[in-house]
Amino acid sequence: MNLRAALSAGLSLGAVFAALAACFLQNSNHARAEELSRMQRQWEMVAAANAQMRARVESHVPGVSNDELDATVRASSEKGGEL
Repeated sequence: MNLRAALSAGLSLGAVFAALAACFLQNSNHARAEELSRMQRQWEMVAAANAQMRARVESHVPGVSNDELDATVRASSEKGGEL
């Protein structure tokens, strides 16, 4: 009977430790997923900026200024200031 109690206690403790390990692993997975999401948003912003710059470069006509295409120049000229 004593052996049965020891085996049952060992199995119960093993189950508790396995559950705790699963909780810690799941918590670290959530933290990694949040970091991955942040990195993906940053990558998407860089990709969008690159696409915008590529479109400006491809639409450029040699000898013609691109000032009318630049939103920052337009916004500052409407305010009356310079860049």
